[in-house]
Amino acid sequence: MALSSTNIVKVIVVTDDLEKTVSAYKTLLGTGKEPAEQNTEHKEVRTPFMKYKGADITDTPMKVESVFSDNFWFEIIQPLGNNDPWADWLKEHGTSICSICLLSDGPLEDDEETMKNKGFESLFKQEKGYEAYEYFDTSKALGVLVEVKEQYK
Repeated sequence: MALSSTNIVKVIVVTDDLEKTVSAYKTLLGTGKEPAEQNTEHKEVRTPFMKYKGADITDTPMKVESVFSDNFWFEIIQPLGNNDPWADWLKEHGTSICSICLLSDGPLEDDEETMKNKGFESLFKQEKGYEAYEYFDTSKALGVLVEVKEQYK
């Protein structure tokens, strides 16, 4: 699977106990430096707006905290609702790495076509002012979801 010039930039872990999982990751990995391009607070409860499986979802709150190792940004998510990919993943797999994020040079449409040609279904996508991302269901082939993110220059 060859996407346009990608690097893994983030690993998402889904859990039903945020504090316990964050503590375990910090014990194992320490607390590395966060990436220079990340200057926002990484501990928050947030309610995303996106489409999941073709439907608008706005009522899927989650608790989020980040742990930074020397090599990766681990975003740890505890879903608080039932209508999103993280809640579905938790029901099926329990606490585990849910997805990896690939940073793409874009355009996202080219990567989307590549993923769809490989048979991977798009679960949801979102565009924020400075970036766009799309999640693909690669769970059967790779054991994780893949998020492809394009950052605008």
